[in-house]
Amino acid sequence: MELFDYHCFSNLTPKEKEKISKESRKVILPSEQILYYVGDICDDILFLKSGSIKIYIQPKELSSEEMTLYELKSGSQCVVNLFSTISSQPALANAITVTPIEGWLLPRETLLWLIENSSSFREFKMNDVNKRITALINLLTNIKFSNIEQQLLNWLYVQGLDKIKITHENIACIIGVTRETVSRNLKKLEQKGHLKLGRGMIFLD
Repeated sequence: MELFDYHCFSNLTPKEKEKISKESRKVILPSEQILYYVGDICDDILFLKSGSIKIYIQPKELSSEEMTLYELKSGSQCVVNLFSTISSQPALANAITVTPIEGWLLPRETLLWLIENSSSFREFKMNDVNKRITALINLLTNIKFSNIEQQLLNWLYVQGLDKIKITHENIACIIGVTRETVSRNLKKLEQKGHLKLGRGMIFLD
């Protein structure tokens, strides 16, 4: 994937694309590289070419374990990075590379110039920010107020699979609880008929 394959750039003029090409810079980073912490203010927005980035939180009021909000892949944008860059507000989560990554960094000044001068970019990006912020708020609300059984069901159904190969320990790391809590609540869900458990497998009914 190349920079101008991103949908938000599809209707830009040649002049606007030239400006982006000149002012963006390539970035290559190893795995386990922290990109930003909660409270940092981002100066650039990342457009990911390849690799994977984990966006996570570790709030005391929710759990003593870290909780993955989502993983960023090629072609997708990080709403935390985007919001912090546009608004110059502190980041709401942490970001770390899961694998080595390649991509492009677009400075805040260029991003704001595009928002001001390109109606196609502005409309696309503002709609994108609104949808992604709303989704993030819904996710955090669900994490805070839903019980563990509901969190587990929500996470499992989001995967879009009838058969999921994953360990209880991995699920625990993703939703930020202990393995014992995951195992206990999966057993409850099995008893209620929502799923069936196998060795390293979960079957959804």
